[in-house]
Formats: sequence, structure tokens, C-alpha cells
Amino acid sequence: MASTSSAPPYYVLASHNTLQLGTSAQAPSILGHVNIQYHHANDSSLSLLPSHPDEHVFVLYHDPDNPAAPTIKSTSSQFALSGVKVLQATGASMDENKNPNMYVL
Repeated sequence: MASTSSAPPYYVLASHNTLQLGTSAQAPSILGHVNIQYHHANDSSLSLLPSHPDEHVFVLYHDPDNPAAPTIKSTSSQFALSGVKVLQATGASMDENKNPNMYVL
């Protein structure tokens, strides 16, 4: 079970699968690492815009006052996000300054 931490997410993976036309079976998910940039509520939102056409930006909202309820949005019209799964990051560093949970988008 994931623990509650007010520290921002540190361990983040994106789970990606594609829809198969003409079949009801779902393709297996592929987990990938993402580049993380931290922004604060008072930072300009313009820096969240993609810098080139093939870049996809996912915004993970982490409220330190309510760390158990993160939300996610995409700035890309090519990706649909279904939610955030928060799990215990097994084998993660026990650094007190890092959030010990794994966030799977």
C-alpha cells in the first residue's frame, strides 16, 4: 500500500497502450520513464506548453495538503489519460526528502 507524502512525486512512469481496431482484446501496457519538470502554482503556465510538435506534456497536479488525490491532464490531443495509480515504490531510496511512492500515469 502507498504511503501518504507531502513531497512532490519523484518516481513516475507512464503506462502506454494502443487501441486495436477490430478486436476487443486490449494490448499489453508498456511502462516508460518520463522527464520530470517541477512547477509551482505561481509559476507561469506557458512553460508547460510543448516546445516542439512531437513533445507530449502531461501535468500531474500534486497538492501537498491532499497528497492522496493526485490528478493528471494532457496538453496533447493525441493522448487520453485515464488516471493516476499510486503504489509503493519497492526498493526505492529511503531518502526523507523524496516521495516514496510510484506514480503510474
